[in-house]
Amino acid sequence: MTRKEKLMDLMVRKEKAKLGQESKELGHIAQQAARAEAQSNQLKSLLDEAVTQRQTIHSKAQLASSMWFESAIAQQLTNVEAQREQSAARLLEARSRVAQVEQRVRIYGEKAVETKREARAEADAKEDSRLGERGRAPR
Repeated sequence: MTRKEKLMDLMVRKEKAKLGQESKELGHIAQQAARAEAQSNQLKSLLDEAVTQRQTIHSKAQLASSMWFESAIAQQLTNVEAQREQSAARLLEARSRVAQVEQRVRIYGEKAVETKREARAEADAKEDSRLGERGRAPR
């Protein structure tokens, strides 16, 4: 294996390792986004349930309690929605980074294959020239 082949192989392995790290990070971000989405859906259903239960209120204390509960859920929902939006943005960014690394892996892989092909062709040419010289020697 020539020095150039080793270098290209090393670059491919390095980029594949980086791809693994980026993919792992993408998985974590995707999990966070899914959790935020689930929390958002759960809070929305709680808020809808609290609003529908408002019809059964019979006293000022129940009304005050219901209003406090709804406002707390609404505030939490606002926080979770902001977190979900940030997670979605980070998810897109991570997907973009993974795509870039995949592209580099593909390019370096193609270059490595081309380098190996060139080295084989060069070695074959040397072998052919060596065999050709042997055949031309006087008897």
